[in-house]
Amino acid sequence: MKTILKIDNLTKVFGGLEAVKDVNIQVQEREIHALIGPNGAGKTTTLSMINGTLTPTTGKIVFRGKDITGCPPHRAAAEGLGRTFQNIKQFGSLTVLENLMVGGMYHHNKGGVLHMLLHRKETRELERQVREKAEEIACKIGVRNLCGEYAGNLPYGRQKVLELGRAMMGDPRLILLDEPAAGLNPSERAEFVEILNKIYEEGIDLFLIEHNMDVVMNISHKITVLNFGRKIAEGTPRKVANNAAVIKAYLGDRYGKNDQGGEPNAGG
Repeated sequence: MKTILKIDNLTKVFGGLEAVKDVNIQVQEREIHALIGPNGAGKTTTLSMINGTLTPTTGKIVFRGKDITGCPPHRAAAEGLGRTFQNIKQFGSLTVLENLMVGGMYHHNKGGVLHMLLHRKETRELERQVREKAEEIACKIGVRNLCGEYAGNLPYGRQKVLELGRAMMGDPRLILLDEPAAGLNPSERAEFVEILNKIYEEGIDLFLIEHNMDVVMNISHKITVLNFGRKIAEGTPRKVANNAAVIKAYLGDRYGKNDQGGEPNAGG
C-alpha cells in the first residue's frame, strides 16, 4: 500500500508550550484515517501544520512524495490537499452554488484577478466550467435542490455539507476534515457518513479529526490517538477501542472489550 501523507517527528511549540511533540503518522492511499484525542491534545494544530496554516517548529511533512513542510495553504491545495474547518467559513450572503463556484474559481484560476479582467473570453469559459463542476459537486453531496438558497439560511447540517463541497472543488487527492460532524444530530451524522463514504469510493482519501465516536468507529480504517500532544496509540478501530491507555485518556470504559462486539465498519 502506498503512503499518500507522511508526518515525521512533527513538533509545534507555542512559547514554552509543546502543543505537538514528535508525532509520526502515515496515511495510506485508499484509506480513511482518523485522528482522535481529548480537547487540547494537539489535533487541530497537527491538521493546521499539514495544510500550512501553521508552520512546524520541527519535523517534516511529505504529501504524495513531495516535501510540503511550511508550504502556505494555497500551495498545499495546489498539490491536491483539501481542508474543511471546524468553524464554518462560508459566504452567507452568497448562494450554495456561488459558494461552490468561489472555491472552484480560486483553485482553477492560475492567472489571478488581473488576468481574469484582461481576458474576459477565457474567464467566461472558466466560469462555465466551474459552474458545471459546482453543479456536479452539489449533486454528489445532496444539495442540488438548494443551489439557489443563500448559504447563511441553510440549516447547520447542510452548511457542514456545503463546507465539504467547497473543499471538493479543488480536485483534492486527500481532504483534511476538522470535526466534520460536530453539532450534528444522530440522523444528520449518519447522512454525513454516507456522503463521506461516497466521496471515498470515488477516489478521494480522508484524514479526519472527530469527537463523535459513532462516526469514527464506523468509517475509519485506521485511527491515531493523541494525548497532550503525543501519539499514544494507533491501529484499527477495534485495536484502539480496546487499548487501555486510550480508554483511560479519552474513550472511557464503554469502549472497552466487554462492549465492543465486533469490528466497526471501515469506510463503507
